[in-house]
Amino acid sequence: MLLDPPGMLPAHLLPHWPYLQAVDAALAGRGIPPGAVRISRSGREHGELMTMRLYWDAGRTGGHGGVRLAWEEETGWEYALVGLAQDQVIITGQVDALHRIYAAPEDVAEVAEHMVRTWRRPAGDFHQEWEQAAQTRTAIDAFRRPSPSEPTK
Repeated sequence: MLLDPPGMLPAHLLPHWPYLQAVDAALAGRGIPPGAVRISRSGREHGELMTMRLYWDAGRTGGHGGVRLAWEEETGWEYALVGLAQDQVIITGQVDALHRIYAAPEDVAEVAEHMVRTWRRPAGDFHQEWEQAAQTRTAIDAFRRPSPSEPTK
């Protein structure tokens, strides 16, 4: 379970954090927590964009190879199937089954479970959006608005 954003602003100042926590909780609830989670954000000069990367190595996928899922707040979910060596990427692409940037965490977990257990992309379609998506977008807009003391560009 993710505790605090590593090396970032405090969680209460980071409007994306609740989504990342919800996805992490859904994965843990299915018994498929990733072996590694990487979270980063670009600096203010690059729009404060958030990314999350989830990694399952071959030991967590039944020996087929590894799985990586990546979320970026502007493009949504992408995947990579990797070989037994971490740097051996077999195939990458968008997770077509997840049709929303803020896909429902349970849908993300279902897609991840399918990929981790079968090492294949799921065939279903998931259109549900996370119930806090609109509230999070509003918080992100407020977070990115320059403070009155900041010069505008």
